[in-house]
Amino acid sequence: MTSIRCENITEEIIQKYKEKGFKLIFQEFVMEHDLKEIPQIDASVPLRFQSWSSTSEADFYEVYDASFKDRPGFPGWSMDKWVGWIASSPTFLKAQSYLAAVDNQAAGFIALDTDPEFPNTKAYISQVGVIPEWRGKGIAASLTCKCLEECRQDGMNSVTLHVNQNNPGAIRLYERLGFETVRTRGRFEAGHGDSPSGAQLNNSNDK
Repeated sequence: MTSIRCENITEEIIQKYKEKGFKLIFQEFVMEHDLKEIPQIDASVPLRFQSWSSTSEADFYEVYDASFKDRPGFPGWSMDKWVGWIASSPTFLKAQSYLAAVDNQAAGFIALDTDPEFPNTKAYISQVGVIPEWRGKGIAASLTCKCLEECRQDGMNSVTLHVNQNNPGAIRLYERLGFETVRTRGRFEAGHGDSPSGAQLNNSNDK
């Protein structure tokens, strides 16, 4: 199966690939925050934050698994595989990647990295997730804004993330927090149906 990734999808590109027999089967938005105005978010529940460490990896993984297993295309990765994907990069920001707990119960997490091309000025949110029973309480927003503020204090100029087009709740959340879509990327394959679909790990799940 021929697969083509595109980092800047436009309607013109979609039409050109369609004429060649390719269908857009996965699409996500690249969103960016310029850190000029960061909203003050107060969650409806008291939160305690814990940074990533070797002793907290299992807790992070448990929250990730519970947060994303109801999403389309969830890969079901083992802890070792997920931790390797999230934290093996030398640009991973352990101190700014947080677990949020309510009454000592882990409820959400955020994982933060730096842009390898601009490590001193741009950060990248790898994932944000909230366990289903804790959604709708401002936890994802609180985690995101905490990281945005720390990035600004560290001298960063912007923070980016990717969010799947089939996750409108996450898109609305990020727009409310001040993120703007700067481009769309995705994957084309030959011989598929007309409806773009798919899932991707770099998503928020607080719906």
